[in-house]
Amino acid sequence: MGTNKFEKKRTDEPGMLKVDGPSTLKVNLDTVLNEPLVCLNGTWLRESEARIPVENRGMMYGDGLFETMLSVNGQVILLDLHLKRLTKGLDYLGIDLQISAEEWRRLFKVGIKKNGHLGVKHILRLQCWRNGGRGYASTSSKGFWFLSYHPMPDQLDPSSSLRLMKSSFHLPVKAAEMSTLKSSNALLYVLAATEALQNGYDDALLCSANGYVGESSSANIFWINKQTVYTPSINCGILAGTRRDALLTALHNQSFFSIQEGLYHIESLYEADLVFSTSTIKGIQPIHNIGANQLVTDQTLLEMIRNIYQLTIS
Repeated sequence: MGTNKFEKKRTDEPGMLKVDGPSTLKVNLDTVLNEPLVCLNGTWLRESEARIPVENRGMMYGDGLFETMLSVNGQVILLDLHLKRLTKGLDYLGIDLQISAEEWRRLFKVGIKKNGHLGVKHILRLQCWRNGGRGYASTSSKGFWFLSYHPMPDQLDPSSSLRLMKSSFHLPVKAAEMSTLKSSNALLYVLAATEALQNGYDDALLCSANGYVGESSSANIFWINKQTVYTPSINCGILAGTRRDALLTALHNQSFFSIQEGLYHIESLYEADLVFSTSTIKGIQPIHNIGANQLVTDQTLLEMIRNIYQLTIS
């Protein structure tokens, strides 16, 4: 009896496809062709081929940081701000990746080109961590890194309104220098976001221990009252997001709105004409509710803010 060529299984060599028949072959090839290409310490691999040691300080202690970026039509949005925050964060942690800003630019561009099959919008995540083994103390400044690319999910709708719940978790007091540190230890945000989801909300509003408005688990918060744009100060323990910084710069360059950064109680949001959030992935989104409190959304103000914001990322 003759041997069907599709019955032969190639599982003895790394990276070889297991072939059971024509349909299985097609599924496997489709998976490979649609799989993102990632970069691990300078080596390009398919995502499923990338291997990181289990015993690494990023996983064990959160000894590292990350950046989440968005590219559209081949360009990383607000790349200069992301690189500035990355550099400050690595310097603060004492991690030296020995990669210049220009080299990062080149790597991002190469990755976007390699992942063109994913579409025109990519979510880039750069994860960095310190080399070394067990124990909190470390004398090593050497770092490792991993750069991944994924398509923008179709279900994300930046025009939709958000429903937030006031989280039972609080933002910790931290040094001002840490406001630009997007630490790998994001447990607080994981717990807050999970709490909100379990209670039927889109996200959580995190306040300081003193009750001052801070941020959501994934975005910075702004609100407008009588032509003044308010946002929490970094002294509340928030992360200074790149979109936050870009919007504040743009607002300083116009004359219609005045700007106030400070310490504010949650009642300030209830009295506002518009409350909205800014984030890398979703841009500007109006906030419709905080718990049972329904907020006003002035559509004219929302369009004005979106137009100002759009100029910052164009």
